[in-house]
Amino acid sequence: MSDWKKRYDSILCTADEAVRAVNNGDRVLIAGVAGRPERLVKALIDNAQSYRDVKIMHGLSNGGEDYCDEKYKDNFIHESLFASKNTRKAIEEGRAKIYPCYYYELGYWFEEGTIPVNVFMFQVTPPDEFGFCSCGLIADFIQEGVDCADIVIAQVNENLPWCSSQECLVHVDRIDYIVEYNDPLPVIERKPIGDVERKIGEYCASLVEDESTLQVGIGSIPDAVCAALKDKKDLGVHTEMISDGLMDLWNAGVITNRKKSNYRGTMVAAFAYGSQKLYDFVDRNPAVTFKDVRSVNGPFKVAKCSKLVCINTCIEVDLMGQVVSSSSGLRQISGAGGQLDFIRGAAIALDGKAKAIVALTSTHEKNGEVTSRIKPFITEGSAVTVTRQDVDYFVTEYGIAHLTGKNLKDRARALIEIAHPDFRPELIADYERRFKSKY
Repeated sequence: MSDWKKRYDSILCTADEAVRAVNNGDRVLIAGVAGRPERLVKALIDNAQSYRDVKIMHGLSNGGEDYCDEKYKDNFIHESLFASKNTRKAIEEGRAKIYPCYYYELGYWFEEGTIPVNVFMFQVTPPDEFGFCSCGLIADFIQEGVDCADIVIAQVNENLPWCSSQECLVHVDRIDYIVEYNDPLPVIERKPIGDVERKIGEYCASLVEDESTLQVGIGSIPDAVCAALKDKKDLGVHTEMISDGLMDLWNAGVITNRKKSNYRGTMVAAFAYGSQKLYDFVDRNPAVTFKDVRSVNGPFKVAKCSKLVCINTCIEVDLMGQVVSSSSGLRQISGAGGQLDFIRGAAIALDGKAKAIVALTSTHEKNGEVTSRIKPFITEGSAVTVTRQDVDYFVTEYGIAHLTGKNLKDRARALIEIAHPDFRPELIADYERRFKSKY
């Protein structure tokens, strides 16, 4: 038996035994999305009465955030890097904290001790013959988490795919406790693409040239964009997250990565999130490379991408072009994520051909009330995610507004022209009050 196998056996334990390493007042950093070790999280909650003021920090998650329940308010404090459905209430009620951040800088924060980490929890594949485990679907700040934490706890999950990217590999020697438990992986069911999303996708696709490098997210609008790109040639991918839409384009031969200037020959991302079909596609696929988030999202890394087109969505935009993507009034919806990382990278792109696109439906419906996403002013209390100087194009189902090089009056007119017709009269009235001139 090799040395790593002896170590593996010596640190193998139950989840309840592993979480005894957590002390009162500790900060527990938990990997996000498919890196999230659900069995370990459950063990923390099961042993809640053993803890007081334990800080639980993570970004995008997919359920199991019971530590946010009010009954655990003395045991756990959630520290959110990216709010999600089950953490918003705790944030609103003051039982959780939200950290404004750029996604790309998190690795630096942990590595340099800006945010000290006592315990890092994540999940990995079983080790290979050399003792290396793969994080499977995520690389973002895995290496920094392992290096900077006082205690490292890994859940070994046979359901994880294998990715051989260096940033995904963690040797058994770097782990303090191992728990074997085969949780199912988090999946997102794809929503059907409606007529509105399809039109938005077509407008976005018209701005994409052959041989462009893409950054897109997840959801019906990104899926619609990908579906509209089927006639393009030799596209590449450098994106925060790989989703099913990009997999479809690779399978269709549209994405080849042959013309990329940065990490040529492979789709590069910080993580993948989507269907089981996507996870099967990623498994041992050399066409996919996961890298640490500073290498993916760092604006100067992004700037090296040739003919970059970054396509993101938002909650609302005002007539100056200020973008709100993570909050609605004082209510925290999500986080900045990597949106501004890529938009800033596009702004300083070396080839001068990059395009930053924000795509959104013209209206939003909630509780039977329909409102315009293009507003005279952003909702009071909302946080601006992207400033008015940053975005090149806004796209709705009513067209494309190109804002670069336009003064405030012309920017406002361009945005009004792609607003829903029902809301244009009030937008025009505000335009005339603000600029003291006829529309």
